[in-house]
Amino acid sequence: MPTDPQYRSPDPTPGSGEPTSTPTSALAPERVGGAVVLAGAAAFLAGALGAVQSRANGTLATVFASAIDAALWSFGSGWVVLTLAMLHPRVRGGLVDAYRAFRGSDLRWWMFLGGLGGGFFVVAQTWSVPQIGVALFTIAIVGGQTLNALLVDAVGLGPAGKSPVTGTRVLGAVGTIAGVALASFGRGAGGHGLVLAPVLLAVAAGAGMAVQQAINGRVNRHSGNIVSTTWVNFTWGLVLIGGVLLAQVLRGTWTPPRTWDSPAWTFLGGVIGILFVGAGAVVVHHLGVLLATLLTLSGQLIGAVLVDLLGGTSHLSALVLVGVAVTLASAIFAAVAGRRATLRRARAAA
Repeated sequence: MPTDPQYRSPDPTPGSGEPTSTPTSALAPERVGGAVVLAGAAAFLAGALGAVQSRANGTLATVFASAIDAALWSFGSGWVVLTLAMLHPRVRGGLVDAYRAFRGSDLRWWMFLGGLGGGFFVVAQTWSVPQIGVALFTIAIVGGQTLNALLVDAVGLGPAGKSPVTGTRVLGAVGTIAGVALASFGRGAGGHGLVLAPVLLAVAAGAGMAVQQAINGRVNRHSGNIVSTTWVNFTWGLVLIGGVLLAQVLRGTWTPPRTWDSPAWTFLGGVIGILFVGAGAVVVHHLGVLLATLLTLSGQLIGAVLVDLLGGTSHLSALVLVGVAVTLASAIFAAVAGRRATLRRARAAA
């Protein structure tokens, strides 16, 4: 199982919830170039898989005629796979280590709740994608996640600690919002209206994902096992989705899936989610929240356009594609600025 032992802190300050040991990447920048490149590639590929997950869950929501049923299947199937993995002693040991960190005040209780952001994301995904397409949904996610990642890095919520908010990073984040606006108007130019509700919901879900990635990284730092961390994430996401479903049942508005007649690959959203969440919890140690976010979302943007094109979607237009290009360029710009700031801090620490 993947582990992250180098981020265990032997002498944490009780009650602080802050890392007290400096990551290896900050002490020896010349030794971590390969790790950073691999982490960046993993973040990009995870993002591309995220675009496939969006199409799978969105398609399933259309087939089921119910977004909440599709979200429940996605999180529920992933949770079952992870629970089976919990039979392995090493995976259970990671959960025990995380609990001990909580009892020792090295982790706060709310740091275990990252799955709530993941559950909200899947609900937004299954409801929004059938209306606005994978590309526009992903652009809106980019806007929300990139802006909130600036705040998350500034307050040091992630395991890599605080990261300065420079003018270039802000400029890159603002550029992603410009991309969202262009793509939204491009969607409206197709005669379907701006469909603001699903776009704004996607922006909010993206903002939640930035927090989710940061606190999942915190938990993984102490659990030392990515499967354990991901299981905690899926458990709370399933609680959120189950709560929404229960509310529908009590109100008499829930309906079972209309049909299960859907392509086999559309049922893999939960498995893809495991890879997505797991990769995010690991790469954030090497890249920081903003850089990990931007590389992941760059993969999502490119993957989203390919998924929509291959799927013959009618949601793409010239302005949507321009919005993708602007968002991607802004993400690369901010990522380069963030990496330079990280290297400057590493040299200073060395």
